[in-house]
Amino acid sequence: MAKNQFTILSMMKDEGHSLVEWVAYHKHIGFDNICVYTNNCGDGTDEMLIRLEEMGWVKHFRNDVPEGKKPQPNALMLATKNPEVMDSEWILTMDADEFLSVKVGRGRVHNLIEKMDPEANAIAITWRFFGSSGVTDWNPGLVTENYTHAAPDMFKKGWGVKTMFKPYRDIKLGIHRPHIKKAKQEPANAKLLFDQLWLNGSGKPMPDEFSLSGWRSTKPTLGYKWVELNHYAVKSYEAYLLRRVRGNVNNKEDKYNAAYFALFDRNEEEHMNATRHAKGVKKKMAQILSDPIMRELQDKALEFHAKRVEMLRSSGEYEQWVKDLKEAGEVPLDKLDEVLFVQHLPKEWQQKVKDLQAAGVPDKKIAKMISQTQTAKKGETRQALLAAAGENAAEKLDAHQLKGKESKGSTLDNPFLNTEAAAGLGVPLMNERTQKIALAAQAADPNDASAAKLLAKAENARKVLKSQEKASPKAVVDLREPAPSMETIVQSTTLEASSTIESPDDTVPVPDNVVAKKTAAKKPAPKKAVTKTATKKATPKKATPKKAAATKAAPKTTTKKAATKKPTTKKAAPKPSTAKKIAPKTASKTTAKPKTSKAKSASAATKKATKK
Repeated sequence: MAKNQFTILSMMKDEGHSLVEWVAYHKHIGFDNICVYTNNCGDGTDEMLIRLEEMGWVKHFRNDVPEGKKPQPNALMLATKNPEVMDSEWILTMDADEFLSVKVGRGRVHNLIEKMDPEANAIAITWRFFGSSGVTDWNPGLVTENYTHAAPDMFKKGWGVKTMFKPYRDIKLGIHRPHIKKAKQEPANAKLLFDQLWLNGSGKPMPDEFSLSGWRSTKPTLGYKWVELNHYAVKSYEAYLLRRVRGNVNNKEDKYNAAYFALFDRNEEEHMNATRHAKGVKKKMAQILSDPIMRELQDKALEFHAKRVEMLRSSGEYEQWVKDLKEAGEVPLDKLDEVLFVQHLPKEWQQKVKDLQAAGVPDKKIAKMISQTQTAKKGETRQALLAAAGENAAEKLDAHQLKGKESKGSTLDNPFLNTEAAAGLGVPLMNERTQKIALAAQAADPNDASAAKLLAKAENARKVLKSQEKASPKAVVDLREPAPSMETIVQSTTLEASSTIESPDDTVPVPDNVVAKKTAAKKPAPKKAVTKTATKKATPKKATPKKAAATKAAPKTTTKKAATKKPTTKKAAPKPSTAKKIAPKTASKTTAKPKTSKAKSASAATKKATKK
């Protein structure tokens, strides 16, 4: 039996102003084990957590981040090895600006688990973005009481998930969902993950493939009826501006600019479910703060943030910053595609954005171009994922989803389309799922009725992977075939043997005298041996000349490239009649035979000359 029942794992830095409420809230709704990793805190968050651990409320762990590593991944790696975290029936990884909102029963975590299918291994809980609710002051009171306006259910940009899950062997923790080690190498591990039952926020089963990869809800998988995760990413205007300060009044426009605020400051609907716990949360907060040491640490944290706000207010730019945020918050949902938010884009695209801005292209137009590119690729990926899962895309997707968005009336070419970054959108997810499904099937028992679904999906996954291989062919070495001798390899390296290999013009320019040398210095006897080897092993190479010769009239075949090199051969060894005769014979036989007979004639002539 596990040591703990419900565990929260979190990573924090400078969250002292709202830490007590966050701990009290989640203790109130039933989490018996709260584990927090901290790094580089300036406001005393780590000291507060150490005291809370002494009082029995949480467990605190240091996150000493090695040089070159990031805090969150490092903390997740440490937590995976930590029995205080992992020895639990259920685990939820979440941040300090997220509050779990259970909608069933009395709103406690055990009410949610009791309602779930007993066989379920995980539940994917979708975000709901909560906005500023028009609040300016950085510390107005309880987060859950003061910020009650949020995005509607169908706000797709806010459909990220966090996962509450049962631990399993070889687990690899992630920010949004757990994975499994060696899922791409070990069939048994891929199958273990595939066989898990995952539910959405309404208690309905997620697609089988989601347990393998994915961290966002989609229209078919979205569920808010039982549970959601309140994401207070911006809070008030001043609280948001504090994120843009890095130790002084200088504003560093990194991630937290007005575009980010426009995306997260959603206030379209009122959602009050979390406020049902206000009375119980306040009672627990009073218990925590009744400790004099904890009260002093809390006051120090509030003082730290209050000083930073004063620095903002006296910066001379404060009024403009607040004005910009208020304007950004007024952008309606249907106009968000016109907001230029670039921090999440590939570096290549960020540079293109700068180039377009320098050329005088309005931000709205650039944002629409990016949206158009992403939407078009998402449509392709969606269809490919459905195909990998054995589903008919035409049946599952409506007409709007099957066609990509096109910009109307735009006369400017979209520089983001057909780029390497655009080609990669969604591809890792698609490839990861198809590979893991195919691998999981290797561990399945064909005689087991429960494995039939997996095997069917694996067959579809194989088809998808095969179609991808056809689209981008790769050289394949068959290790079961014996390697050719060095003599054979050397003899095969001729101009004729490489005539069907295409490369960019002038990649390796060949001087005329080198070509002439090769043509003149043919060795007849070894050539015959090469023909046999090529016939036996290199059938693809042999088939190409056959086909090319048979379709000699077609102007764009690879034969034409070979033919263009033959005038060079004529110059070196001026026998035009022989060169012309070779082509008709190759239509019925291989090119090697006429060359061999020609070589024999040359050999006989040499012998005669010697006798004389």
